[in-house]
Amino acid sequence: MADPTSFNFQIEDDQGLTNNNSMFVAYDGATETVDALIGAWSAYGGLLDPLIDGQILGGSITIPLIPNVAWKAAPVVGNNANQIMVLDFDNDFNSYVTAIQIPSYKESILNALHLPNIGVNPLLAYITAITAGSGAVFPNSRDLHDLDALRKAFLTVRKVKNQRVKTTVMG
Repeated sequence: MADPTSFNFQIEDDQGLTNNNSMFVAYDGATETVDALIGAWSAYGGLLDPLIDGQILGGSITIPLIPNVAWKAAPVVGNNANQIMVLDFDNDFNSYVTAIQIPSYKESILNALHLPNIGVNPLLAYITAITAGSGAVFPNSRDLHDLDALRKAFLTVRKVKNQRVKTTVMG
């Protein structure tokens, strides 16, 4: 079974409470463009709006993707998903950093001090691609400014959703 694309609408009522409306959609991925999907989302929103007393605040289009067959087929024994490398990027417009997290990073991209070695591939290639962009796609901050340079890289541990904490009782 294929993973369906969904159109999602966030609706707010007069009490300030929000709820969501979602529907699955099918389309020809070989001929439809992102702009065409956005247009269809907007058209369905235009049909939904007269049906509700609430206000449509916005929404999203979720397009599930399958992994590239060239990528590894199974995880390699190593770091867990809760072990995170954080890459903080600068932009030229404000002082806020944009963090990109890399869960389950390889130990081989750390230096002798167990810190991210930003001069070694594949980490260097990833950082370069983020700051240079790729074709018509440019990684951006939340306020849509190009990411220009890496400010810092560090390691941390983050709790993963549904991660169970095990407690050992002594004595």
